[in-house]
Amino acid sequence: MLPTKVAVEKSMRLSPAFFVLLLTIPATALACIGSIEPGFDRMIKDSTLIVRGEVLRESGDNEWNKGEKQHASDVLVDRAYRGTASNVIRVSWKEYFGCPRARLDQKDYGLFFLRASGSEFVLVDEQYGRLAVSRWQDDSRGLDPFIAIERDLKRAIQNDSGRQLIEDVLLLGSMRRTIGTAELRALLPAKDEVLESAVHLALLKLHDYSALEAAGRLVETVPDSRSFVLPAQEAASLRTRIGSEIMRIEEPSQLSVLQRFTLSSNSWLRQNAAYALRHLHDFSNVRYLIRLIDDPSEETRIQAMLGLQELIRPGIDGYGWVHATPLNGRNVAEEEVIGRWRTWWQAEGESRYGK
Repeated sequence: MLPTKVAVEKSMRLSPAFFVLLLTIPATALACIGSIEPGFDRMIKDSTLIVRGEVLRESGDNEWNKGEKQHASDVLVDRAYRGTASNVIRVSWKEYFGCPRARLDQKDYGLFFLRASGSEFVLVDEQYGRLAVSRWQDDSRGLDPFIAIERDLKRAIQNDSGRQLIEDVLLLGSMRRTIGTAELRALLPAKDEVLESAVHLALLKLHDYSALEAAGRLVETVPDSRSFVLPAQEAASLRTRIGSEIMRIEEPSQLSVLQRFTLSSNSWLRQNAAYALRHLHDFSNVRYLIRLIDDPSEETRIQAMLGLQELIRPGIDGYGWVHATPLNGRNVAEEEVIGRWRTWWQAEGESRYGK
């Protein structure tokens, strides 16, 4: 896949919650490589203590030492999801020169994923170990941490507005599990294009495909350049990520929708739909994939040929039917491969798979 480039206006503070929303693959505009979203499963597994609360005070080194500054923050614990904690805990964290990571500044409120380090705690993930959340909470207690955090985020979605609501939606989507999505679907249709895009992205991450057609229409607005200046083009950036989630769909019931996506005039939607069809391994895909061997996008052409080769398995082990694969001691040129597929389609493919 071609990378998505994102430029962030310097006036914006680069908080962890900001990165949940705005970081895209790869992080070409930033000084360090990072993940595009928190890994809830891993962070919950690795944490000995999970709490929410407010940073009371923060202290740190005044001087940089080999590009790092050491900090310590006192956190007033509001609620514990895993483990037991005193009323106030100390969390040690690092600031890296030119590399935005989680900060624990005074008055910050959030979720903290921690592990013990002597008498203090450290973040289990330096990028997402502290997540900015609102103070809304579900009343349930004693639940599995994953379920408890899910319920809190859903409560926040029902009560928050503006920027915090968008962050709530994206955090819930980052849980990447099959969970109830009524709270998200209730936000549609949304007048705010950023919120609308965030909701559709979250639904796909949570394997809810009830609005897949509408999500596809949003992806059809993504420009070929896929290079954005944030926050002005935040909606377009999120819609690019929606396309990347469409690529990951493995649900056979969505086959007909994905097939229609390959007919779109939008290059990004066709490319991601082609990838999804390739991995769904259904013979009804043949007539859609064969159309894509002439696609303007090289990546789409490759996915189409790979999908056809994996389904039809022509020739000896499929050699010579995919661009740059060896045949008779040489790598086959793309034009030759495309010609071979055209000949196969006219000779036998259309009669077998054309309807």
